[in-house]
Amino acid sequence: MTTALVLGAAGGIGRAVVERLASDGVGVVAVDLKPGVRQLPGVAAALEGDATEPAVLARAFDAAPETPSVLVHALLWELRSPLGELTPHQWHRVLDVGLVSAWQAATELVRRKGDGPASIVFVGSVHARGAAPGCGAYAVAKAGLGALARAAAAEWGPLGVRTNVVEPGFVAIERNAHRWRDPAERARVRAAYPLDRICTPREIAEVVAFLAGPSSSYVNGVCLPVDGGSLAVLPEVHVPEAGKGDAGEPRR
Repeated sequence: MTTALVLGAAGGIGRAVVERLASDGVGVVAVDLKPGVRQLPGVAAALEGDATEPAVLARAFDAAPETPSVLVHALLWELRSPLGELTPHQWHRVLDVGLVSAWQAATELVRRKGDGPASIVFVGSVHARGAAPGCGAYAVAKAGLGALARAAAAEWGPLGVRTNVVEPGFVAIERNAHRWRDPAERARVRAAYPLDRICTPREIAEVVAFLAGPSSSYVNGVCLPVDGGSLAVLPEVHVPEAGKGDAGEPRR
């Protein structure tokens, strides 16, 4: 049986990943700071704790019924602040949770793995490719995941370890519910995506499952945006409103 370690398992995307992997018969070890991680259905083991701490990470690996061959890192520490107002502690905390812990977990997986193949999937963000005011530290952490995945692909590929990044756009999760539950704000967000709808956590989980599984056996070192095409659209392009044809007002 394949065993997967999912860090950040109680979050919106993490929970969807746990459910998706478990539905495939994967033995999931779920780790999160939130007590809700213990209520996740279908997991082989659940651990409440800070996965940035080496002791917690070691306990998570030890709790697995078999040595994990899949790692999904979905940890983040979101702090909205202008770059000039961040304290060193805040800067380091965002990077420690979002980037350094990914390196820690990945190296531990490689250290413990057997002779078979393994897959590492980092949950990144389109913030790695574009900036938003107040999200600088978060963007740096997410961009770093891409560099880490490429370095890991080069170094660990010969060991049979694949490392990839999923980069979601806006996803309807509880953390940003204040936006997608507000009709006006929801319409504004939708207008930025050519598919004209908001992504669900399940859609991200499907891509994570693909990269974690054998169907992507020759995919390595890739950063895959799952953003409904938003990165494909030039910012000056005016997209007509539905039903108005080319004469419609710009949608932003």
